[in-house]
Amino acid sequence: SGITVIAAAFLSALLLSLLCGVFYNLWKYEVERIEREEGSWQSRITGEFDPEEIRAVQSFAGVTNVEVREEESGETVLDLYFQNMSQVLEDTPKAARLAGASKEDVTYHHALLSMYLVRDPEDPAPRLVFPFFILVTLLASVSLIVIIHNAFAVSMNDRVYQLGILSSVGAAPGQIRACLMQEAAVLCTLPVLAGSLLGIAGSAGVMEITNVIARDIPGRQPAVFGYHPLVFAVTVLVSVVTIWISAWIPARKLSRMTPMEAL
Repeated sequence: SGITVIAAAFLSALLLSLLCGVFYNLWKYEVERIEREEGSWQSRITGEFDPEEIRAVQSFAGVTNVEVREEESGETVLDLYFQNMSQVLEDTPKAARLAGASKEDVTYHHALLSMYLVRDPEDPAPRLVFPFFILVTLLASVSLIVIIHNAFAVSMNDRVYQLGILSSVGAAPGQIRACLMQEAAVLCTLPVLAGSLLGIAGSAGVMEITNVIARDIPGRQPAVFGYHPLVFAVTVLVSVVTIWISAWIPARKLSRMTPMEAL
């Protein structure tokens, strides 16, 4: 039963790590495509500005860069880049007022902002790429909980007689539950780390296979595998939460048994 728990934890971490790694690279590829085709600006102010107004926008708190372009119509376009992308929708109108522009003169790069979960309520497009990634990961976690909690139940049921003895000498349900969860943690720590690392290698392999399959598509840029420490942290967190819930379900049930039932 212990080997079953270790295998279940390893496979769960492997699958979740593979999903997170592939999704991160798909997200990264889409961001690079948007920036390549549409530009990396985050918001844009269009109008007629004098040098003082442009300098006021450039010195606005949170703005890291302002690219100034002259249109053929004679209007000036200010492409704004912010340090904190979540503040774009809030700070751009303030910067526009410094330049004497109105709300109608402001344009947001909705396609790029949506990839960072920054949504403008006035944007009519659904922009569901990033929410879809999150939904699939959550569904995978729920599915794994349904599947692997039985492995923990088998392992913990092997301890029923011992738990009955502990309960008969005064162990509280919370103490029994903590004991079972500690045992699960000892069994699953190394498999989770090993599965997470192997999942990173697997996601790199998936991206290489994707490049090979799609190499003949006209105009497609090859995907370059990348990985961020935050992705690894999220992967481990999701794996730990998934396994913790899977172990907690049978542990809670067993901790509520009376000593007579257990013995």
